[in-house]
Amino acid sequence: MSNPKFSWLPQPLLLLSLSHMITDLSQGALPILLPSLKTTLDLSYTQVGIIVLVQNVTSSIIQPIFGVITDKVSLPWLLPVSVFLSGLGLAITGFMSTYGTLLLSVIIGGLGVAGFHPQASKSVHFVSSDALRGRSMGLFSVGGNFGMATGAAFMMLLITLPGGLHNSIWFVLPGSVTALLLWRHLDKVSPHSFHRAGKATTATTKSIQMAPLMVLLTFIFCRSTLHAGLSTYIPIYYINYLNGSPVYAGYLLSLFLFGGVFGTFIGAMLSDKFGRKTIITFSMVVVLPMVAAIPFTSGITTMVLLVFTGFALISSFATTLVLSQEMMPGYEGMASGLTIGLTIGLGGVGVTGLGYIADLSGIPTVFKILALLPILGGLLALFLPGRLLQRD
Repeated sequence: MSNPKFSWLPQPLLLLSLSHMITDLSQGALPILLPSLKTTLDLSYTQVGIIVLVQNVTSSIIQPIFGVITDKVSLPWLLPVSVFLSGLGLAITGFMSTYGTLLLSVIIGGLGVAGFHPQASKSVHFVSSDALRGRSMGLFSVGGNFGMATGAAFMMLLITLPGGLHNSIWFVLPGSVTALLLWRHLDKVSPHSFHRAGKATTATTKSIQMAPLMVLLTFIFCRSTLHAGLSTYIPIYYINYLNGSPVYAGYLLSLFLFGGVFGTFIGAMLSDKFGRKTIITFSMVVVLPMVAAIPFTSGITTMVLLVFTGFALISSFATTLVLSQEMMPGYEGMASGLTIGLTIGLGGVGVTGLGYIADLSGIPTVFKILALLPILGGLLALFLPGRLLQRD
């Protein structure tokens, strides 16, 4: 007999969350490989930047294309194929001997990531009840965030072992096993509700409110720029500006990322009770003083602060995805592609602008700008549909 406490947790949801984790392992692992790849292939910083751009474009920015396709045609087989491609792309990266083949391996892995997210998010939407959709999407999102953090730690370990870059081959193993699991259980992770794909009625189409959706996407872009900016400049600030230990800076970044793992699920669960708008708004209100305080702290205070900053900032991650799907009934794949694909990918472009500012005015100026982003995010959240502190 199943435990009633976990009666809301269907088996397909667990498998989808696991698959999300395995798919996003490569997202966290590639940055760890870049310094060694730069040395081995004698790459310039511009070429390294192009690698990051190619990964960003193929894994995130083109996701809405997969979203449109999966809304029109049900493609459950895309789940196992995408998980396998994500692992394969990273696995062969360490064996590439030319810059062209290296970019090809990044494209393969990126396409796997891009193909997985819209179809998987759509699966979560249909296997979850309306009342518990927030926490279900939260569990799914935790898988991805945990996968990115774990992928970085796993690759950091592998690259220190005999074999060096060639140890990337191990990433094909979890990708292959998970792909087989998905293939075996396609009937469970792809319920009959998928047959609604491409059959949205005129009434459903008219129910999409473009103005609130644009506000939500702008909010996500703001949050993504803040998250990517902190992820990029926390290590740079403590290593290059304060001349601190790279190991210490690595710990700080890990604490920030793992804080987001827990915040993802807790925020999504609370959104079922208090409403989507409440969680989205208060995530920015809470994170504002934390981001402003980061440059003025040190030691254990900084560690604790970064855990809670990551927790608060990413507490709205799954909630914004659920809200976008609720704003776009009948187009759940497209909603996923826009929110966890295009908009988050553009957040990486925002970091490029921060880099230009850092070259002109220094790292402290970047942190001042990052501290202003929660104000913009909070103001945008106020214009979202729903009421604060009440169920939407």
